[in-house]
Amino acid sequence: YDHALLHPDAEDNDEMDEERIARVVEQLEAHLDGLRVAGAEGLAMAEEVYAEYPEAGELFVKQILSSKEKQLRIKDFNLKKIRTFLSGNVG
Repeated sequence: YDHALLHPDAEDNDEMDEERIARVVEQLEAHLDGLRVAGAEGLAMAEEVYAEYPEAGELFVKQILSSKEKQLRIKDFNLKKIRTFLSGNVG
């Protein structure tokens, strides 16, 4: 998703048009909603996965679930800030 946003004209993104990006966002929102509904258990799962796989996507999910803003939606994200945060906290 993020790669497609950063490189919309890249050869490896030829299948990520606006419609498919919207579907990816919809699916991601649904997964995040499921983890939110799970409450503390969802956050615990995200923390366990991040502990095993400390990658940007896993950190992203863990941070979203830890957020005080429980209904934060992807369309409202400041992607520049998220990219900066993830680049300094993964690896």
